Amino acid sequence: MTGLMRIAATSKGDRLILALTGFCLLVFLLTIPLPRADNQLVGSDGVYYYVYLPSLLLDGDLDFRDEYVYFFAYDPTKVERLLSNRTPVGRLPNQWPIGPAILWSPFFLLAHLLASLLRWLGFPVATDGYGYLYQTFVLSGSILYGGAGLLLVYRFARAMVSEQAALVATGLIALAGNLIYYLTAEPYMAHTLSVFASGLFFHTWLRRRGRPGIRTALLYGLLGGLMALIRPQDGLFLALPFLARLPSAWRGLRDGDRRPAIGLLRDGLIAGPVALLVFSPQMVVWGVLYGNPFRSPYTYHPGTDFYWLSPRLGAVLFSAFRGLFTWHPIFLPALVGLFPAYRRDRTFALLGGLGFVVQWYIISSWHNWMQGDAFGGRMFLVCTPIFVMGLAHLIEGTAKRWSWPAVYALGGLLLVWNFLLFVEYRFDLVTAQRPPTWYDLTIGRVTFLLTFLQRLLRRLAT
Repeated sequence: MTGLMRIAATSKGDRLILALTGFCLLVFLLTIPLPRADNQLVGSDGVYYYVYLPSLLLDGDLDFRDEYVYFFAYDPTKVERLLSNRTPVGRLPNQWPIGPAILWSPFFLLAHLLASLLRWLGFPVATDGYGYLYQTFVLSGSILYGGAGLLLVYRFARAMVSEQAALVATGLIALAGNLIYYLTAEPYMAHTLSVFASGLFFHTWLRRRGRPGIRTALLYGLLGGLMALIRPQDGLFLALPFLARLPSAWRGLRDGDRRPAIGLLRDGLIAGPVALLVFSPQMVVWGVLYGNPFRSPYTYHPGTDFYWLSPRLGAVLFSAFRGLFTWHPIFLPALVGLFPAYRRDRTFALLGGLGFVVQWYIISSWHNWMQGDAFGGRMFLVCTPIFVMGLAHLIEGTAKRWSWPAVYALGGLLLVWNFLLFVEYRFDLVTAQRPPTWYDLTIGRVTFLLTFLQRLLRRLAT
C-alpha cells in the first residue's frame, strides 16, 4: 500500500510539472500573433543560435549572409555592420555555440517536412527555414526541453526530500525565478536547454554515484560534453562526480589500497575524451569560422575580455543591474538551503555549492557581468538543480518547524513580486535602453503595472 501511494504521489508531481510545461507552451503559442518590432519570433542572441539550422541543414554551409540579411532586415545598419565584419579567416562571425541548434534540429526538420508537404499540396508555404512555421516548431521544442529539465530536477530533489518539498521548490525556482521568462517570452535563448542538460546530468549523477565504472564514466562524459555544447562553461560540472571520489581515493592510498585511485583515474580518462568527442562539433565550427578549433571566438572580439583578477562578485549578486538576488530573491534562500542539505547529503550540497561558486566567478570575471538584455541573472540558470536542491531542504525544514501555510504564504508573495517584475521588464525595461534602477526594482514594478493597465483600458475604451 505504501509503495502504491508513493507511485501515485510521484505521478501527481510529474503531471503538475508537465501541466506547467503545457501552460508555458500555450502562453507562447497564444502570443505568436502579437506585433513585433523585428517581425520575427526569434530575436536577440537567439538569432545567432538559430542561424546554424538553415545554414547547415538546408544550405550545407556555415555562410550566414542570407540568414543575417533576413533576420536583421528591420535594421539595415546592423546588416551592413555584420556583413562587413570578418573573422581572421575571412568568414562571417558567429561566436554563439552550436549546441542549441543541434538539440533543436529534430524540431526544425519536422517543420521542414511539414512545410515541404504543404508546398507539395499547393499551399504557398516557404521552405527556406526562416518563417514562422520553422521558428514556432523550434521554439516549442525549446520549451519542451525546459519542461523536461524541470521534471528531471524535480525527480533529483525528490530523491532527497519529501515529494511535497521537492515539488514546491521546483515550482518556486521556476516561477519566482527567471526561468519562467525564458520558458514563455524568450524561448529562443539557450537557457531552457541548459536547464535540461544540467538537470539530466545531476539526475544521472544521483542514480549512478554508487556504481562507478566504465559505463558510468561514459554517461558522465556524454552529458558533460552536451552541457559544454550548449554553453562551454556549463561543461565544468563534469568535474563534480570525480571530485566526489577524491576522498575515497585518498583514503585508499593512505591505507595501501590503490584500487579506488586507479578506478578514479581510469574513469576520468574515459569521461574526458568522450566529453571532448561530444564537444567536437563546436571545435569544427570554431575551426571553420575562426581558423582555430581550440580557441573560443569570445577571445577574438575587442572588449570581450575576462578579468580573472578583478571579478565583480558583489555586483553580480546584489547590483540593481540584474543582480541575482536583487532581481529574484528566491535564489538567496535556495543557496542558504545548501547548509541543511549538507547535513543530509554532504557530497551534493558541498559540490553543488562549489559548482555555483565556479559559475559565479566566471560570470563575475566577464566584461559583460550584467549579462546583457537579461531577465535577471540568466547565466545562472544552469544551476537550477542546485537551487532546487537547496530550496527543497530549506522548505522541508521550515514546514516542520512552522507550517506549510507559512511556506505557501511566503512563496505566494515571491510569485506576485516576480510577476510584477515580469510585466515591467517585458513591456518597459527590455526596450528602455538604460540600466535598471532601484526604483524600477521596487516601487516602479507596482506603479508600472497600474500605469500599464490604465493605458490598456483607455485603448480598449476607444
